[in-house]
Amino acid sequence: MLNTRFKYLLLIIFLVSILLIVFLQYNSGKSIKHLIGDNKSLLGELQIKSKLQKLQTDIIFSESALRELVNNDDAQHIQEFDKGINSIESEFTEIDSLIKPTYDPELRNRIDFLIKEKIENSDQAIHLLFNQGKDSALGFIRTMRGRVIRDSIIQTISFLNENRQLALSNISRSVNVNGSKAKSWGIILAVIACFASIIAFWYLIYQGQRQQKLIQTLDSSEKKLKETSKVQEQFVANISHEIRTPMNAILGFTGLLQRTKLDKNQQEYVRSIRSSSENLLTIINDILDLSRIESGMMHIEMLPFNLRELLDSLITMMNEKAKNRNLYLRSESDESIPKTLKGDAVRLTQILLNLISNALKFTHKGGVLVKLEMKEKTDQTCFIRFVISDTGIGIDPEKQKTIFERFQQAQPETTRRYGGTGLGLSIVKQLVELQNGKISVTSEPGKGSVFTVDLPYQIAGEEEKAVPAPVLVAEPLLQKIKLLVAEDNVMNRKLVEHLLEQWQIDFDMVTNGAEAVEVLSRKAEEYDMVLMDIQMPEMDGYTATEKIRYDLRLNLPIVAMTAHALAGEKEKCIGVGMDDYISKPINEQQLYNLIHKYAKIFSDDDVAVIDREYLRSLSKGDEAFEKNMMKAFSEQMPRELNALKTAIAEKNYKKIESAAHSMKSTVSFLGIHQLAPLLEQIETDSQNKNGITGIHHSFTSVEATCHLAIKEVSKLMLFDKNQVDLK
Repeated sequence: MLNTRFKYLLLIIFLVSILLIVFLQYNSGKSIKHLIGDNKSLLGELQIKSKLQKLQTDIIFSESALRELVNNDDAQHIQEFDKGINSIESEFTEIDSLIKPTYDPELRNRIDFLIKEKIENSDQAIHLLFNQGKDSALGFIRTMRGRVIRDSIIQTISFLNENRQLALSNISRSVNVNGSKAKSWGIILAVIACFASIIAFWYLIYQGQRQQKLIQTLDSSEKKLKETSKVQEQFVANISHEIRTPMNAILGFTGLLQRTKLDKNQQEYVRSIRSSSENLLTIINDILDLSRIESGMMHIEMLPFNLRELLDSLITMMNEKAKNRNLYLRSESDESIPKTLKGDAVRLTQILLNLISNALKFTHKGGVLVKLEMKEKTDQTCFIRFVISDTGIGIDPEKQKTIFERFQQAQPETTRRYGGTGLGLSIVKQLVELQNGKISVTSEPGKGSVFTVDLPYQIAGEEEKAVPAPVLVAEPLLQKIKLLVAEDNVMNRKLVEHLLEQWQIDFDMVTNGAEAVEVLSRKAEEYDMVLMDIQMPEMDGYTATEKIRYDLRLNLPIVAMTAHALAGEKEKCIGVGMDDYISKPINEQQLYNLIHKYAKIFSDDDVAVIDREYLRSLSKGDEAFEKNMMKAFSEQMPRELNALKTAIAEKNYKKIESAAHSMKSTVSFLGIHQLAPLLEQIETDSQNKNGITGIHHSFTSVEATCHLAIKEVSKLMLFDKNQVDLK
């Protein structure tokens, strides 16, 4: 309010200053105009005075010339006399034109009469001179009539001079007054201009300082906002971990309990526990998803996927739920839709799963139909329309406007009757908009609802294949291995312990990252894999992994186990040197498949990866050279593998090309020839930017071969050392 008043005050001062300057300029101009007029009048009066003096001189000169003419009877004097008479007439005419507007007509007539009388008197004397002789002319001159006329003229001129002197004094006084006024107005104008300049300068300085303070305040606010965002992110991470960790234990042990012999009541209790836990986990995931979207932590990936296979798997997954409610669940797909698209299949699954689940939840009779339609198609993109229609309870027209707002449901009693938080559709809408899509609903109470989602997708090229979903099939391990498990939560430790024992996998358990590093520093050769929790006391999983990779220089697989449900978490794990990632609550089949994947890599001991003959040909029998090369390889390869893996995770083609090129030199020294075409392919794909999918497939083979090579090098070095000790 004060700032607004100050602005108005400045505006008033500015307007008053402008009006004052205009007023001063007007008066100053007026005074200068009068001054210029007075100067002109002054010059005119001085000119009149000069003319009057010359007229008086010409009259005296003409009278003197007349006397000389009469006395000497000389023709030369006649010319001088005529010249004087002409000058008198000319001067009087000029004087008459200059002072005519300002002097008395009687005075003008009198001087005009006297001048004419003087000229006539002179002409009469000359006439007598030439007709009657010199004596007659001298006699006429001595009559004193000419002198009387002359004196009268001089007296009249003197009187006229006195009048002009009075006018001259008045004009001089006016000049002084107007000059003083102009000077005063000029000084006042200069003072006001200086004052206005000072005010303007002060205002500019004030505005500059104010703007600087504003910038500092904005910077401070931005820093606080970033700090708040970090706190919020950390809070969400902590809440995610603290809530999902016990949920992991509850769901895990419930699954184990269901496999035991239970009576009918106990089975019902366990089913209720599992159902409630899954509902609670859904709510937790909704809240976390909403938080991630609003904090800008939700990222959309562009990966190839098969849309029809995705829809079929969803229908298969939800079909049992539909059958339990005596409902049908069907899908229809437009044949013109390309087989492979590029987009975020995970987010699409989340959207469709939410909409189909809602449709089944609010439908008591009939069923749900999911249709895929081609809305629009170009050479590189297509717009897919997903239509989810049901024969359920429907939505009131008034509620359809707010159905996508958070914590909103179709009816007030919906939460009490059907459960839920009212976040699902809000998250769906935000996920759709995050992918530059649109969502709408049409519904009629009692007749069902139709949700329509339009999403744009890129059309994948022929060389890009959809990444197949992992087939979670339990198989015996190829070879017995030993794991190191770092987990601080007691319930999760018991769950993992039970699963590993059930799968007959040997393992050791530690409670934090520091203990894991300490154990590996003593007996790393005993372990084939590490299961690493992220959030632990003393030392977290990130720090422990960095120490294992860079301090201990170990390359055994590390799989992250985390309850953090945040975007970028997997990339962060890969970035610090971990090999894979599994989120909590842990799915036993996924965990089994991960262990199976890395156990298979390390179980094939009979396959020779290194061409030692090639190494020997290079060393020419120098065993020390061979040992140094193998030692350098075992130290360098983990770093290069990690660099390539990080570059692929970041989708940085330039770094991928550089890392692959560097790795080609490293593997060539040990004769690992099978890696050359794979690394060459990675280099070519990164140069042409053919897509991360193909590069990732090639890297999987490279990584597996490098793990085998590192293990083989370790065994060879250990064997050579034992041979030396025996000798």
